Amino acid sequence: MKTNKNILKITLGVFLLTTVITFANNNNPIKKKKEKENNEIVSVASPIELNKEYLTNVHENASQKEAKFLSSIISEYDVKTSPKFEARRESFTTIFKSNKGVAEVTYDNEGRVIAVEKRLKNVILPTQIQQVVFKRYEDWVIVQNKYNVSFKQGSEVKKSYLVTIQKGNEKKLIRVNG
Repeated sequence: MKTNKNILKITLGVFLLTTVITFANNNNPIKKKKEKENNEIVSVASPIELNKEYLTNVHENASQKEAKFLSSIISEYDVKTSPKFEARRESFTTIFKSNKGVAEVTYDNEGRVIAVEKRLKNVILPTQIQQVVFKRYEDWVIVQNKYNVSFKQGSEVKKSYLVTIQKGNEKKLIRVNG
């Protein structure tokens, strides 16, 4: 009886493993083929492929995990799956929120990121930004910061930090371009 149960477990395990491997090999995340009504096959680009320019230009510093996380979500989001998109011909704007901030993103009708305004608070400052602040304000302590990123397709990405520093009871707000 134990032998029959073992054979059944092994057979079931091999079947599941084969099924998983088959699905994994047939799943191409970059391009999917879609059949039109007239049986013509066209390649449809994935959101990641459409948004390579955004990811390349807004690549965040390694210390800013929250910023990178939001950028990943923005670039992978398929606007065509949103019930509010409804096959629009014009741009589509949506908002992404996290525990560190917010990003307002505009996509074109194909799902390509065309503009992003991202505002995050209290991110880990990159080393070079910390060095700039501490070089100018030696005896000061950083109490909080805001990280702003502005991306517009075809334009230079603008990154800045608003850093609040404190020395005793005195506080200052300084802007550092990133």
